Amino acid sequence: MNRDEWIQKLKKMGLSGYEAQVYLALLGETRAPASRVVRKSSVPQSKVYGALSSLVERGFAEQVLGDVKLYRGIPPQQAFDNYRRSVEESLNDAQADMAELSNVAPDAPGDDPGSLGIRLVRSQQIKGIIDEAYETAESELLVAIKDPLVMGPDIAADLAAIKRGVKLRHVVEKSILHDPVFGADMLREAEETGAVRFIDHVPLRFLVVDRRVAMMELAEEDGSTMALVVPNKGLADNMRRLFNTLWAQGEGPEQLPDTFRREVATRG
Repeated sequence: MNRDEWIQKLKKMGLSGYEAQVYLALLGETRAPASRVVRKSSVPQSKVYGALSSLVERGFAEQVLGDVKLYRGIPPQQAFDNYRRSVEESLNDAQADMAELSNVAPDAPGDDPGSLGIRLVRSQQIKGIIDEAYETAESELLVAIKDPLVMGPDIAADLAAIKRGVKLRHVVEKSILHDPVFGADMLREAEETGAVRFIDHVPLRFLVVDRRVAMMELAEEDGSTMALVVPNKGLADNMRRLFNTLWAQGEGPEQLPDTFRREVATRG
């Protein structure tokens, strides 16, 4: 199994792409300074310290005592045990919280946007919304992806949706192919699924599910992002028309210059 495949598997456990790269670089290390992690992982130095802190907090790494900060990777089985305990504790806490909430929640929805199914979700919840779209789509799923890439491609999820009859299409901003972590994966997704076209500029991140639900990213003044989820056929139709316009302007992987495709594939 190659490095990219291990990164994808670690991401399924909730690690980010950078965290997965740093963890793989730490395995076998007992006293690694951050500078060595940067060299081994190819993660930018500005991102390594955050990834190391997160891995320590989540039980995938430990900080070794010394005059400078040194790190070691937790062996995979022990890291998994730490991960499992964390998940079990979180689920137990969530179950208790939701049971308490059910006792105080109103019996009927009020007259507000939420009662119409409109949702405004924070950035950390967006992945769950996308996963929900993949799980609930019955006939069509349209996804517009803008640089910088927030989440890497999930080829297995794409192929599973296609296999059950969902007409899946992506329009992707071409500059994403230069992403050192996920560019090669995006090209591979395009080649394996036949459901991706690349375009110079995507105006915003959005998706449309079954011509009935639209999700659009909203940028906040502080640089954070939110997503507006609207189950409205009229809006979904308009977003679908925008998507089809972008799709018509896009290029499939076979239309990219051979030298460019080889360059992207080599980086992966």
